[in-house]
Amino acid sequence: MRRHILLLLVAISQPMLAQVVQVRHDHDPWGACEGKLIVNDEGIQYVTEEEDHQRTWGWVDIQGFDRRSAEAFSILTYEDLKWHAGLDRNFDFTVLPGEAGLPSAAFERILMNVIRPVTDRVPSSIDAEYSVPVKHLHVFGGCEGRLSFGSEWIVYETDHAEHARRWKRNQHIVNVWSSNPFELEIRVLEEDRRAFDKVKRFTFQLKESLDPAYYERLRREFLLPR
Repeated sequence: MRRHILLLLVAISQPMLAQVVQVRHDHDPWGACEGKLIVNDEGIQYVTEEEDHQRTWGWVDIQGFDRRSAEAFSILTYEDLKWHAGLDRNFDFTVLPGEAGLPSAAFERILMNVIRPVTDRVPSSIDAEYSVPVKHLHVFGGCEGRLSFGSEWIVYETDHAEHARRWKRNQHIVNVWSSNPFELEIRVLEEDRRAFDKVKRFTFQLKESLDPAYYERLRREFLLPR
């Protein structure tokens, strides 16, 4: 018994193994290089033969992380982008063929450690305590899908991958608002280097009437005024 406890304590004290994935880094405005992305306890490192593009980011050095698809993601840094006054440098990566996309363990580690908001456009299904079919309104038009609320996550699932999202309730959500039983607005923290306002609004038309008891719970959770 004592030996089992000792082994457990040793395992807990050991750092988690780094996740390594082979990627292509797309340059701006053209070109690309290949290398490996390493996610460990300290942050993220990109290793490539093109030394000018090698980088090591501690968690505090990452301004935003955007998982655009299972294979593609972007890291927004605090590094100035030359010839683009006022813009910070974004590093776009694509997982190379033969890899099974960005490993889920690597992304969960990123989600847990990046201090600023993380954008997840590849939401997984959750055990929903409340769910409703919706239309997400864009600047022009919209897309249809389902909005689901779990104990930890709020998920919007849609065939339009660009607009799919997964938000952590206690990390990404600023507040929610409903002006009538068939509309719901969710305001979230989301990094966009071209936007001054870091709060993004997702407005949904509801195909079914919003449950007033559940909305009251949301209102209390996010301290909405009456």
